[in-house]
Amino acid sequence: MDDSKNHVPRAAADSQKADTKPRWGRRIGLGVAALALLAIVYLVVRLFLPVWWATRIGNQTQGSITSGIILGLVYGFIFTFIPLFVAWQARYKKVSWPWKAVIIGVAVLAATPNLLTLSIYANSSGAAAKARSMIDISATWFPSWSIGGAAAALILFVGIAAFWHLWRSRGKKMKALKSEIKTQDDARDASAETRRQSPDAVADRPEAPAETTRPRSPEQSTATD
Repeated sequence: MDDSKNHVPRAAADSQKADTKPRWGRRIGLGVAALALLAIVYLVVRLFLPVWWATRIGNQTQGSITSGIILGLVYGFIFTFIPLFVAWQARYKKVSWPWKAVIIGVAVLAATPNLLTLSIYANSSGAAAKARSMIDISATWFPSWSIGGAAAALILFVGIAAFWHLWRSRGKKMKALKSEIKTQDDARDASAETRRQSPDAVADRPEAPAETTRPRSPEQSTATD
C-alpha cells in the first residue's frame, strides 16, 4: 500500500520534469513557419506591390503633371513627418521596451506609402521595372516631388526636435536658477531674522545687580587716614 502511494507522486514529478524539457519539435516547426511567412511577404513585396502601387498612383494623378507634383509632395511630406513624430515617442524612459517595439511598428506602418515608392526604385525585379514605366507615363513628377516632400518633412522635424531640446534644457536651467535663488533668499531671510533676534536676546537678558557701597565705620576711616 505504501509503495503505491509513493509511486503516484513520483510519476507526477516525472511528468512535470518531462513538461519542463524544451520541446524542440514545436520550436523547429514555429521557426519553419516564420521563415515561410517571411518568404511569402518578400515575394508579395517584390512581385505584386510595385505594380499595384504604381496603378494606384496612376489612378490618382490621371496623367496630370500638376496632380503628380501635388500628390508626390503631400505623400512625401505627410508619410515622412508622421512616422518620425510617432517614432520620437519611443524616446521616453517611462515607455517599456515592448511598447517601444509597438511604437516603432506603428511608425513603419505609417511610412508604408513612401516605402512602397522606394521599393519601386530600389528593386531590380521585372515587376519594379514595369511599375517604374507606369509611373513615368502617368505620374512623371511624382517620385521627384515625393523626395522633396520627404526632405522638407525631415528638415521640419529636425528643427522641431532641436527647438524642443533647447526649450527643455532652458526650462531645466531656469528651474535650477529659481531653486538656487530661492535657497539664497531663504538663507538671507534666516540670517536677517537671526540678526534681528540678537538685540532682543540681549535686552531680555537679566541685568547684573549694581554693586552697593557700604558706609565705612569710624575705625576703618581712622585706619585709612
